[in-house]
Amino acid sequence: MDKQLAKISELKQQVLAIGYHQTQLNDIIREVVDEAKLGCITFEQSCELIGTLEYYCDFASKCKKVNCSE
Repeated sequence: MDKQLAKISELKQQVLAIGYHQTQLNDIIREVVDEAKLGCITFEQSCELIGTLEYYCDFASKCKKVNCSE
């Protein structure tokens, strides 16, 4: 589970670095996990959250590429 939490932490930083606001990140997390503390989530929830955060990172990267190439 420590690997999962480390990956979540890494993805959270990537999401913020790519341009999302902290409030948006909190909303994304809340959509997947109702828990306030990520240390209390299940393994399944952590996997779902990782997938969701990866989706948002990929989406933002694709959007930046499209905007930069125009």
